[in-house]
Amino acid sequence: MSFENDPRNIFVNQRNEYSENPKGTRQNEQRPYTNQTSQQSNRQTSSNDYQSKVDEMKRLAAKYEREGEGQLVKDIVNNVIEQKARGQLSNEQLVTFANRVRPLLNNEQRVRLDGLLEQLLKI
Repeated sequence: MSFENDPRNIFVNQRNEYSENPKGTRQNEQRPYTNQTSQQSNRQTSSNDYQSKVDEMKRLAAKYEREGEGQLVKDIVNNVIEQKARGQLSNEQLVTFANRVRPLLNNEQRVRLDGLLEQLLKI
């Protein structure tokens, strides 16, 4: 799975789109009328991509709800091992991801995340 198709990054394209446009300007105001059709097509494609990523996240959530936290941890560890072996994941990226997720968790989940992160950094 490439970084762009990674369901954990579903908001990256949205964030990049906003950062490329100055506040108060709209995309269709920056380009001539002839490009509006292609922009609408791009938005539809982007919307379809977004929806497919949302659907993938829902599918994964349902899977791990059935299989439990133990299977989730196993899959995370296996995925990290594979990505590190291919040179696609660094310890810094793991720490950054954990820091992004941490505010969404309760205290018990944070402790488990910290323990898992400690193990993953040793791999």
